[in-house]
Amino acid sequence: MKNSLLYRPLKVAGLTLKNRFFSAPTSLAELSPEGHLTRENILYYKLRAAGGCAVVTIGDAIVDGASGRSHPRQILLDDADVIPSLTQAADAIHAHGAAASIELDHGGGLCSPDFVKDKRPRGPSDLTQPEGNPVYGLTVPEIAEMAAAFGRAAETVKRCGFDMLMIHGGHGWLLHQFLSPVTNLRTDEYGGSFENRMRFPLMVVDRIREAVGKGFPIEFRMSADERLPANFGGYGAETGMRIAEALDGKVDLIHVSVGNNIDWESCMLMHPGCFTKHGENSGYAADIHRRVGTPVVSVGAFTDVKRMEAFLDTGGADAIALGRALIADPFLPKKAMCDQEDTITPCLGCGECQGSMWATRTIRCAVNPIIGRESEYFAPPPISEKKKRVLIAGGGPAGLTAAAECAKRGHAVILCDAGDEPGGALFFADGVDFKAGIVSLRAVLVRRARRLGAEIRVGTRVNEAIVREIAPDVLIAAVGSLPIIPPIPGADAPHVIPGAKLRAHSPVGKRAIVIGGGLIGCETALHLAETGHEVVVIEMRDEIAPEATQLHRSGLLWRMRGNGNLQIMTGFRCTAVETGTVRAIDAKGQTRVFEADSVILAAGSRADDETTEALRGLVPAFYAIGDGKRARRILQAIGEGYDAAVDLSLPSV
Repeated sequence: MKNSLLYRPLKVAGLTLKNRFFSAPTSLAELSPEGHLTRENILYYKLRAAGGCAVVTIGDAIVDGASGRSHPRQILLDDADVIPSLTQAADAIHAHGAAASIELDHGGGLCSPDFVKDKRPRGPSDLTQPEGNPVYGLTVPEIAEMAAAFGRAAETVKRCGFDMLMIHGGHGWLLHQFLSPVTNLRTDEYGGSFENRMRFPLMVVDRIREAVGKGFPIEFRMSADERLPANFGGYGAETGMRIAEALDGKVDLIHVSVGNNIDWESCMLMHPGCFTKHGENSGYAADIHRRVGTPVVSVGAFTDVKRMEAFLDTGGADAIALGRALIADPFLPKKAMCDQEDTITPCLGCGECQGSMWATRTIRCAVNPIIGRESEYFAPPPISEKKKRVLIAGGGPAGLTAAAECAKRGHAVILCDAGDEPGGALFFADGVDFKAGIVSLRAVLVRRARRLGAEIRVGTRVNEAIVREIAPDVLIAAVGSLPIIPPIPGADAPHVIPGAKLRAHSPVGKRAIVIGGGLIGCETALHLAETGHEVVVIEMRDEIAPEATQLHRSGLLWRMRGNGNLQIMTGFRCTAVETGTVRAIDAKGQTRVFEADSVILAAGSRADDETTEALRGLVPAFYAIGDGKRARRILQAIGEGYDAAVDLSLPSV
């Protein structure tokens, strides 16, 4: 056992937690039609328990279904029919030695009228939502009834077998709305002074304590700083400290987060991605930990185990809650405890998990194909007794994933990559500080494939001769993509670099023009600007990076705005690349000339169909995956590598 505090038990109100890894509250958008946890939902939480966490918290359970729903489908704790699935979830978490917790919440004034009774969202004060919907201020009797609803919900989850619970008092939901001067405009005993604004949250704590008793731990999730833009107002760290001090001794754990959902930038800082620093919000927890006696939990962009250990060992907090890091690798705690950090699949901070929930009400992970289909972990598809000889052409994320998954299933795997080392398109991240997760991912994928027994040959391009030499039963084409070169005069000039071929060591002049303001173009421009280049992005559309998930785009724009070397020109079409200049016209047909020492083409990429088609038909069992099929993101590339391995391993009828 390692010596760090991270791995030692923590006693909370008579409950002994086996370590200091907490699975932060995460919710799932796709419940059953009735709002109950499905079998797949339960396995999502069970997987976190199996991975070694001490506490697994089910997120966002609503205490009053008539007035508190903020999303289309949520767990409604005042619906007696939800009790069986919650009981099954608690049992599933317990099966792996973890404590089961659940987050009690109410959307308040952030609820859509479509989700609440009488289409009347209720909050602390009469307000208007950004969408123009009116919010009605709760009356004093309604406030008391709302606190009672939290108490009844607490009774329910205790009856279902949960060991503890969390009160959601942050992120812009109802309790936080009472705490925030942005949303609490009351002039009675529930508004105005800090003590008055704190009155309702403390009333909720009291009602819950009455319902569950002293031996049942209560965790309170708070926003230590609203981190809102200056024009919003809102409270800062000073008020956050006062909130924590008011809770000290009244709850058993103080869970320190930040942010307010009323603003995308604040929301992005609440869920820090690759454009923020490791443990972005941990300083707030450390400050609070120094001032209160109640154990403190820190959350927000923890990904590196060594830093987690150091943070707890130097008194930063008593425990760390992980959300997206456990989606990327649910077994992070067990791997850390066994000194296997180099096998942990890193979270990229890309926002694919949250983006997929908003877009399709499903959950996906760019680096973990089992997420959203956890049943395949606990009940894997059958594997044929006949093992196959598998040849994989291409060592990018799709090919490496296919190699590891095929080898894990007992097949003899040979992966050939034309480069000096495998990694494919992942090499674009080298030297880019906000892409460090991708650099780590490449190393993990290569190590995993080799550790599981796949043979990797570099400097070897798969062709018909190689196929005949190896004589595989299965051929997987993961050959990568080619950059799209737009029909711009001068696009083939020596100082023009296709974005897909740009590397940290590529020679780029002082003045750089990036043609294309999609996600890749913007990230390239940001990196160049941060390394001292003067950069102009030319984009035909009226906005940049529209294909990015909302939180990832918010983080990108937040970081781009802070760089004086970067200029964005939307609504411009590039017409010519010349020596030392780039010409572009705007929507009115007016020409603008930009000085350029180097030009980066970021017009996207396309599948290398010629190479893929040359391999098709050489072996009866053939798969095209990743960029070998069509231009892909990491999510699809890894997913298709996994799917190919599962499919070719199935027994024949």
